[in-house]
Formats: sequence, C-alpha cells, structure tokens
Amino acid sequence: MSFRPIVYIVDDDDIVLWMFREFLEGIGADFRTFGSADAFLKSYVPGPCECLISDLRMPEIGGLEIQRQLLDKGASLPIIFVSGYPEVSAAVQAIKQGAFDFLEKPVNGSLLREKVQSALARSRELHAERLARSAREARLALLTPKEREIADQVVLGKSSRQISDELGISVRTVENHRARIMAKLHVDSAMDLVKLFI
Repeated sequence: MSFRPIVYIVDDDDIVLWMFREFLEGIGADFRTFGSADAFLKSYVPGPCECLISDLRMPEIGGLEIQRQLLDKGASLPIIFVSGYPEVSAAVQAIKQGAFDFLEKPVNGSLLREKVQSALARSRELHAERLARSAREARLALLTPKEREIADQVVLGKSSRQISDELGISVRTVENHRARIMAKLHVDSAMDLVKLFI
C-alpha cells in the first residue's frame, strides 16, 4: 500500500503559506496549511510519509515549541524551519533537537523543493525503521522469560556450556531452549539472532 506524502506548512502569514504551496506544487504531495501552531498541533496525526515546514517565530507558539511538543508525543516527522531573522542560536537549538533543516526567508523555491523531497525521503526511512522495530519487538515478545534470558546470553557470545554453568541448568536444557528460540524467532544461526537483538 502506498501513501501519498503530506507536507504540513505552519506560518502566520497567509502569503507565505500560499507561496510555499506554489513552490512545492507538482511534487506529488498533499498540503495541509495552518495559520497557527496551535491549529496544527490540534489536528496533527502521525503518518508514514510527511514533513513539516514551520516558521520559527509566530505569535503564541513558535516553531521550537512545536518541535518540543512533537518530541514529547514521540512524533518524529522531519521539520524544516524557516525564519526571516538571523537566529543562529535558535537554529543551533532546533538542529540539536533533531530538526531536518533551517532556511532563511526569503526562501528560494527550488531549494525548498529539494529540502522537502529530502525530508520526505527521510520520513519514509523513519517509518520503515518504526515498522521493523515493531515487528522485532513482537517477535521477541514470543519468548518466555527463560528463553529471553538464554537468548541474551547467546547474543553476548556465550557457548551452551557457559550458559549452562551460569544458569545452573544442563547443557541439553540450554540446547532445547536455543532450538525453541530459533524456531520462534525464525532465525537459522546465532549470528541472525544477534542481528535481531541489535
């Protein structure tokens, strides 16, 4: 299933909202524009391919506060900040907190297109990573506490003999647990098991 990308644009200037949409027309994305941070935050629902273009300075809630609230909710959409003011410290803070990029107004249209396309590509990567992490966690949840304990030891590179000595169980019991772990997790070797845990 393919999802149409969504570009959120938040700016308190209607002309900027219109201009950014014009710059980005034809990139194959849906646009959602907001005249305030509050309106955006109330309607935002995370998706698989998205990015946010936000003015840094706005009345009431500015761009850095949007970023903080999104981070608090665990949202990881790439954010491109724009500002009409030379705000080096704010730009540094935004980037340190994971902002995708920072552009100064007036924004060059082709540069904005390039940055948005890169941000959407990054969003797709982040979504794939989230799906892989969820699938991995679901597989690991199939293990009993004892199997998880033994799997942790295998991942540390310990032999069945070492695990047996450490846990006070027979080597045969360790081997039986290892076989069940491999079957449950659909892995064929200790190396595959290590990759799953990393």
